[in-house]
Amino acid sequence: MDVSLPEGGSGSTISRVEYVRADSRAIPLNDESIDAVICHHTLEHFADYRTTLSEIGRVLTPDGWLWIAIPDGNGFDDALYRLVFSGGGHVNRFSYEGLITDVRSITGLQLAQSCLLFSGFVYLKKPTPRELQHFPPTARFLAEVPDGFSVFGRLALNTATRIIDRIFGSRYSQYGWAFLFTKTTIAMEELPSYFNVCSQCGSGNSSESVKANSSPSFFGFRLYHCPHCAEINVFVPPPRNLQ
Repeated sequence: MDVSLPEGGSGSTISRVEYVRADSRAIPLNDESIDAVICHHTLEHFADYRTTLSEIGRVLTPDGWLWIAIPDGNGFDDALYRLVFSGGGHVNRFSYEGLITDVRSITGLQLAQSCLLFSGFVYLKKPTPRELQHFPPTARFLAEVPDGFSVFGRLALNTATRIIDRIFGSRYSQYGWAFLFTKTTIAMEELPSYFNVCSQCGSGNSSESVKANSSPSFFGFRLYHCPHCAEINVFVPPPRNLQ
């Protein structure tokens, strides 16, 4: 559901997905009609996000699930994104406890699990001409950066923030959090927090799988190919509290 849809998506079923054009403050679905809602990197863009949460609570079945992913509104990654993209449409600054409190009080749902989300800084990639049309003036310089410098710059930022986090216990590489809410007790495996995130495609990878397929250590560093896009990244062991 979105206020704008893929071409040909309105009111039709494409690849088993039904697209609905609507505002999240007035979801055109019946009460208790949905088993799961995925609200992925969206609440930070909704000025009236509390009304959206109320609507989500209305359409969820009594045993429904709600997945929410949001940026840390006080973190380095969100600050960098807002600086480069003149806000980038982020109108809310969430905290971990603040989001949980809002969801509990508005929807009646309880936190089942949460995990940390780490950034690949992929928003700093060189944009295509089509993407550039939507970039604010402050971000247009990304189109002028030579390809090699663009790739190396993201890789360096990705690696440096993780090394700093590992040494000092900081969170410069963290994007935000993901939450799973429900009204019922769920038996499930613990949600993983993937510390190593590809700087090209943004995919998170488990340390075990990355380390197993990485190059031999060179001055304490290992290189690995992302299993999703095959681009080279630097493996940084996660801090002890994430192992």
